[in-house]
Amino acid sequence: MNESAWKLFERVAADYDQVAPFFAEFGRAIVDVLDPPGGCRLLDLGCGRGALTAPALTRGCAVTAVDASPAMVEHLAADFPAARAYVMDVQALDLPSDSFDLAVSSFVIHVLDDPAAGVAEAYRVLAPGGRFVFTGGSARTSNYDRGVQPDPDAFPLGRRLDALFQEFAVHLPPNGGMGRPVDAAVLLEEAGFVDLREDQAEVRIEFRDNATLWRWAMSHGYRAFIEDLPEEHHREFHRRVLELPAGDRVLRRVTGIWSGRKPA
Repeated sequence: MNESAWKLFERVAADYDQVAPFFAEFGRAIVDVLDPPGGCRLLDLGCGRGALTAPALTRGCAVTAVDASPAMVEHLAADFPAARAYVMDVQALDLPSDSFDLAVSSFVIHVLDDPAAGVAEAYRVLAPGGRFVFTGGSARTSNYDRGVQPDPDAFPLGRRLDALFQEFAVHLPPNGGMGRPVDAAVLLEEAGFVDLREDQAEVRIEFRDNATLWRWAMSHGYRAFIEDLPEEHHREFHRRVLELPAGDRVLRRVTGIWSGRKPA
């Protein structure tokens, strides 16, 4: 996909996380795992409409939220006036060094043009001893992938969706879709982070019907994949989503939460 990731998110900002609260639920789960103390100076990198910002504010954090999409920032600023919200490139932050206790980026790093630059900027703006955390897109096998999960067939919708995307990926043009797997550990180590760790967060989202599932898929990064399919495969993909088993409505997703500490 030739379009920069932020431009796609600019186009979908009005519907983003409004069809189903997928990222908001993940944001709450991630912040629960991180358990930041009140007064923590938290930087939300690639903030979207505030999935991380909202629960961080609830916990009493002093939140600065940045995103390259003006529409996303506008929505966040209106919904969460207690946060400082700025239109800004995560890869080139206009923020002072050593000024945050915690920097968090949810499902963003792997869609950047230069993921290493984004991680390096997080390192720069963190105070010594601060921690950077990101989710999504890691090529490194996680504990979840090693099989530490209950009954993988209890919520088959995720498996069926993954199989559908894998089947249709062969029809994408070169560089089609959005984002590429990154090695979380390598990115963190090369930026200078120490005390690396992986935690996990899980969400379960129920969809009313397959038409709602389709609308949800078109309201976030999946849209890049779908729009890049040649027209005949786009139509076929749409049909196949609408024909998924009617009794399978719950999407279960687990993400690794990768983090490292800036040395004191």
